[in-house]
Amino acid sequence: MVCGPDKAGDEHRANGNLLNQEIETLLPLFKDYSYHNGKMTPKIKPLFPNYLFANFDLELHYYKVKWTRGVGLILGNSEGPVPISERIVQAIRDRIGRDHLVELEDQIKKGDMVQITSGPLKDLIGVFEKRMSGKDRVTILLNLIGVDVPVQISKYQIRKVA
Repeated sequence: MVCGPDKAGDEHRANGNLLNQEIETLLPLFKDYSYHNGKMTPKIKPLFPNYLFANFDLELHYYKVKWTRGVGLILGNSEGPVPISERIVQAIRDRIGRDHLVELEDQIKKGDMVQITSGPLKDLIGVFEKRMSGKDRVTILLNLIGVDVPVQISKYQIRKVA
């Protein structure tokens, strides 16, 4: 089942309270970066903000989970809660690395148009060239005054343009 917390950002509270009641949970997290005051700062965020997965028997534990402090709702439809396929949950678990964070795939490949999302070059559009030897750096080509200029930038500062 998928549970939503009482308040935005309350996933950890709901997760802890469910674990205290011996309810199996999965709160997938990933590392994100933001550009702030000239620096890239890492931040751990939920993969699905305001939601977590809980594995429990509906007959035995529905009200126990529903009234757990921090849980605002159990997702479902007009007929009641709807279970999530174990294959979906397993696919998420398979992407969790040694650091207990979900590893997201890079979808950008050579030749893709990208936009810089932060920093002094924000909003400029270029062409993705390659990944650098360090995992977090990439080279993009920016067309400045009619010349393609290679620029190295953090991969967290670009996004693919459709």
